Amino acid sequence: MKNIVKIIGLFVLIVFSFFYSDKVASVISSKDSLMVKIDNAAANYDVKSISGIIKDNTIIPGIRGRKVNINNSYKKMREYGEFNDDLIVYDYINPSNSLEDNKDKFIISGNDTKNMVSIIFILDNVKYIDKLDSVVKNKGIVINYFVSSNFLISNSTYITNLNNVEIYNYGDDGKYYPDNLLFYNNLITRITNNKAIYCLSLDYDSDVLSLCSKNNLYTVVPNIIKSDPYIGVKNSVKSGSIILFELNNNSITELSIIIDYIKGKGLDIVGLSNLLSE
Repeated sequence: MKNIVKIIGLFVLIVFSFFYSDKVASVISSKDSLMVKIDNAAANYDVKSISGIIKDNTIIPGIRGRKVNINNSYKKMREYGEFNDDLIVYDYINPSNSLEDNKDKFIISGNDTKNMVSIIFILDNVKYIDKLDSVVKNKGIVINYFVSSNFLISNSTYITNLNNVEIYNYGDDGKYYPDNLLFYNNLITRITNNKAIYCLSLDYDSDVLSLCSKNNLYTVVPNIIKSDPYIGVKNSVKSGSIILFELNNNSITELSIIIDYIKGKGLDIVGLSNLLSE
């Protein structure tokens, strides 16, 4: 019995020692000049999240925020003995109305605080691809191809060699079916540098939205410019725009001027993965 009491007493003493040591370490660190500096500077590095904007069955993505993790930042900087903002550790805060929780909504734009736009082409033939690829490389931008399933199967090697592009699934000329949606998405993810997580709807097609959301995918509805591409962009482009051009001689001929105009407005032309990232 005495041995049991001794063991229990020793256990309590050990637990108390750990607790006391932790408290002492906490108090000491709170008085440390480096900890004080991090604590005082933290508010300057915190960024509030921006909520996604939902209207009816549409959504514009928000932006996640961040908050300095003071204790982890202190532990990291203590190794170097001085404050360094490159070593700050953050906790990230997801926006309310996040895309992840609203896949049953059409994405109609990127967040306008990012000063970015995306350009989309539907890819179902190779007629203008070389010219388009040349313009894209020369201008140093990234564009998006939504590829029809027949073209994807017949030209997967060709698609693999394209530069400065993100590739997504356009189904059977815009129609998505349960038996092939995931197959083609997995194929695209395997042969390209991006995950095929977006479906494309040109007219708020509820069937496309329903099927894609059930398969954990997002559905994008772009601004469609069918004629006079340059004039169409000049009259409508803004931060967050998702622009769909027809793949024809007119749009390819004017694309360089369009890119220069968009850049001249202080907007970057990026892939959907960047534009729609929270």
